[in-house]
This record gives sequence, C-alpha cells and structure tokens, in this order.
Amino acid sequence: MLEFLQTILMIDDEAFRRDSGPEQAADEDWADDDTPPVGSALKLVAPGASAEGDELDVQAVSRSFAEAALSCAILSPQSAEENEDFRPAFVRTAKRADALILDWNLNGDNGATAEKLIRAVLREDTKSPRRRLRLVTVYTGEPDLRQITDRIANATSESLGEDELKWDDDRHVAFSRGPVRVAVFAKEHVQSIPAELADRRRAISALPTVVVEEFGRHSLGLVTTASLSALAGIRNDAHRLLAALGPEIDGAVLGQRVSLAHPEDVERQVEGLIASELAAIVQDHEVGSHVGLPRVREWLKHKSGIGSRGVSTFESMTAELRLRLLAEGFSHEAVQELQDAGIGKKKLAAEATHLFVETLEEKQRSDQIFSMRMSLRSRYAKPSPVMQLGTIVEQEGTYAVCVQPLCDSVRINGSRMFPLLPLEVVSEGDRAPSDLTVPDPQASSGYVRLRVVPKPSRILMRDFNGGPAGTVQVRWYRKVGRFSEVKVKGRGKSWRWVGDLKTDHAQRVVERLSSEFSRVGLEEAEVLRQGW
Repeated sequence: MLEFLQTILMIDDEAFRRDSGPEQAADEDWADDDTPPVGSALKLVAPGASAEGDELDVQAVSRSFAEAALSCAILSPQSAEENEDFRPAFVRTAKRADALILDWNLNGDNGATAEKLIRAVLREDTKSPRRRLRLVTVYTGEPDLRQITDRIANATSESLGEDELKWDDDRHVAFSRGPVRVAVFAKEHVQSIPAELADRRRAISALPTVVVEEFGRHSLGLVTTASLSALAGIRNDAHRLLAALGPEIDGAVLGQRVSLAHPEDVERQVEGLIASELAAIVQDHEVGSHVGLPRVREWLKHKSGIGSRGVSTFESMTAELRLRLLAEGFSHEAVQELQDAGIGKKKLAAEATHLFVETLEEKQRSDQIFSMRMSLRSRYAKPSPVMQLGTIVEQEGTYAVCVQPLCDSVRINGSRMFPLLPLEVVSEGDRAPSDLTVPDPQASSGYVRLRVVPKPSRILMRDFNGGPAGTVQVRWYRKVGRFSEVKVKGRGKSWRWVGDLKTDHAQRVVERLSSEFSRVGLEEAEVLRQGW
C-alpha cells in the first residue's frame, strides 16, 4: 500500500498557536506599508511543559510522514469563522489527497465542522461516476470514540446510502462503506477511554503506520492490491509515457486527422496509443506478482474463516493440499495426492472457487463478477456506447450480440442494417458450459449467463439510424441505454444496451460464426460414408 499512498491532508485547530497579540521586530514600521495588517501574526510554538495535551506538534507530524516517504499538508483553523473559511480549500485539496486526517473538536464545535467536511468531500466525490477510494481517519483528543464513529456513519448515509455499512467489529470504531473507509483514533494524551479501546490510542509518530494499515484494511483483496500497485507504477513512471508519446508525433497525429473521413476518429486512436503504453508500464512492474504464492499465503492467513476447504464438499481436503494445488497446479505429485484423498480432477475443477469462500452466495458472486470482467469491456461515463462488433443487447428477454464488422459500423448516412446473433440463456443452477456473464437487473442474482450458438440461420437483421457522428449511438432513458430500430409504419422497437465484449472475445464469436458459413455440403455416394 505504501507504494500507492503519497499525499495526506490533515486538519487540526491545535496544530498552530496564535499569540494574544502581534509581535513586531524593532525595525519594522507598519506605517510604511500601504496595506494594513489583517488579523494577528501566526507564530509556530513547539509544545513545551506548559502546553496543553491536545496541541499537535507540527514538526513531529511532518517528520514522521516524511520518514515514511509520505507528504502531509496541515490546515489549522483558529476560530469558528475560520472553520467555515477553510472548508472550500479542504474540499478542493481532498480531491488530490490519498488520505484525510481530521481532528474532531475544531475550535470547540463538538464535531460540527468535521461532519460538514466529510459530507462535503463525499458529496463532491459523488458528482463523478468514477467513485474514489477514500480513507477518512479521525485523530482526536475526545474520549467518546464510538459516538464519533456513529455520527460519521450517519453522515456518510447522505452520499453512500445505497452501500452497505460494514463495521470491523462490535466495538464500532471503524467501518467500510462502498469506496470509503473510516477509522477513529485517540491522541496519545487521552486517558478516559474504555479499556477495550486502549489500542485506539496512538502517538503522533504512529500516524503514518495508522494510515497505511487502515488503507490496507480497505484494500485487502489480492486483485485490489495488484490494481493499486499498477496505479502506483503508472504514477511513478509517468515520464516513460510522456517520452514514448512526445511532441514529435504531434504533426503525424494532426496529419492523420486531416486524412480521415471522420477527423474525430483520431481521438479514439490516440486513446488507444495511451492505453497501450499504460499496459506496457503495468506489465513492466509485474503487478501480477500480487496474486503470487507469497501474497496468497498472507491472504489465506487473513481469511482464517475459510478453513482448509471453504464450502467445498471435499472432506479430505487439507490446507497443505490446497496450497500445493495453488503452487503446482495439476503436477504429478499433486494429482497423486488428490487421488489418495479420493478427489477427482473434474470434481475439483467444478468446486475450485468453493475452496476459497465462506458461503455459497460469496462463491456465486465471485464467479459472476470475475467471468464478467474477463469478457466484457469496462465502461464508466464516456464515450457513449455505439452499435458495433461485440455489442450485447436485449429485447423482451432475447439477448443478442452484434456481429457487424467495425468498418461497417461507422460512416453511416441515413440507416444501416445490423446483424444480431441471438444468445441462449443458461438457467441459474444449470452446470452447462456458457460463454459469458452479463449484468441483468431483472435476474434474481443480478447476472445472467449466456451461450453463443453460431448458427447463420439464427441471425436477425435489424435497421438502425446513424447519428451525427456516423454511428448508431445509444440513447438514455431513465439511466437505461437503448438502440431504437427504424420505425416501420410509425412503429418500432428498441434494444437495451447490456455491454460490449472485449475485442478478442468479439473476434472469437465472429470466427465461430464464419466457420459455420464455410461448411461444405456434398452429394456423395452413401457407401463411402457408411463403409463397404
């Protein structure tokens, strides 16, 4: 996690102390300055023997984070008015910060400002469809940690009401909710806290460790950790991307734009260039090692509730055998051990995910999400979906995939016919093979499995109007994307956009379909087929 975390934003009213009156040097003459002084001068005072316990040693905070290779910015409102004045700056800076640390009682307001800041940051986050991973840590001199955490939990309901609130334990001092992680800690001097919360008292020097550990608790997944490592690699190696795609190619890019019938196509091409370079950086950092055996061992140790066989039916499965399978796959020794345990390879493959989950519901959801991510392109807000090769649509329970070549899906003037290949729905509970998983809000599980049946006779030809960009673009109705067919006699149907296959998966569908077209039917002597 440390390789991803870089910036922390902190707010504490005790970080700086203001003297009762401004100090002036002997040779300082305010009368010579056309601009009169505003307010009193800020003076940084190191906590001494007479300092209040709630004071925050800025030098110690900055140094502790710097020693952990982290950058920490500190805001310190000195009055109730400044609590409000600092809010816009805090919210804007929070967009750039990897973690937030807040004092709870700012200028004696009993948490009112901290609540407002948390609400404002989360409200700002929800304005974008790209939900931000957010760590909020409260570091307070107040003793009632549970009440503080409960108030923050209520504050998150405004922006994250649809996300489940998951408490770490029954102590109610830390929770996760959607993309947000919240943890409350007491400052070192706080004494009157319950004995069971004594471990929540932390010294200033421990703050970097607290931030890293809490961020890690929010990102304990193997693939999540690999993803954060990839992002860290991209951030650290940005210079490689800039060097590979430097200004020397600008002329060629503009020449490409001039040469294209639709100049805006170059915008997608540049995005493809950038994506390719990002993939190269990710692969160079070998982020896949985060699902290697050493990390898997740590994951299994953390997931102690899974036991040695998860929810599988293999009573003879042991933790050692499971680890051998993870390390060696179906090696000769592993297969022999499986046979000795009375476990068949086909049965094991059918219950592989069962070995690493605590419930059947968790198993089903894990399989569904993984299979969907493997075959479908992720799409966030832009660009808007278009009808093209690999687009999956649904109409009245019938799913279909578009098999129109990409070059025939653009530069459309008027309308154009699109071939749609219907897909078979695999019933829930049916162990029959399927080709892909797609989201379906009408299904009880939220997903549906589909099978490709590459028969030319099943192809549906449907007519769609092209838009201003020369493509058939989706139109949104109540957050549902639809492609409307050309109306015939004033009437027409629409297809609901479901998703888009990744390029290689779409090509596989076309390859299977084209092989059916290439079949040759011969008239020949039956004796040749039946044998003499």
